[in-house]
Amino acid sequence: MVIVDKLKGWINQGKSVRMVADDLQLTGELILLVRMMFADGELKPAELDNFKRICKIAFDIPEEDVPEVVEYLQDFGYETNVDDATAVFEGMPWERKKTLLVHLLSIAKADDVIHADEVELIRKVSSLMGLDASEIAKMRS
Repeated sequence: MVIVDKLKGWINQGKSVRMVADDLQLTGELILLVRMMFADGELKPAELDNFKRICKIAFDIPEEDVPEVVEYLQDFGYETNVDDATAVFEGMPWERKKTLLVHLLSIAKADDVIHADEVELIRKVSSLMGLDASEIAKMRS
């Protein structure tokens, strides 16, 4: 019965949630960005503000829809690990991969400190996408 209730809720949700639900690549990217916000063990306001900015500018998700989108990701993406979320980028062009990494770095740097767990998440995502350290270093500058 819980699954039926969740499906009914999803059907009644807004345009942004439906857009995320219909786009596996977008879902994967948002899951990775949310994981980055929590990688250092706590959500800082600057990280959340940056996430909202990325959602609006890069994905056309209005700020008021972000809580509903994050709730969707928690409900339906909670079992998705970093490997799974990154797998959708396997055949993507370099520029698309770079954009994801730029977004991850932007969230990691939002609180003015890049923590070891954030570095590890970026390293893992980069490795899974076949990017090396020199390519990441170019993006950090």
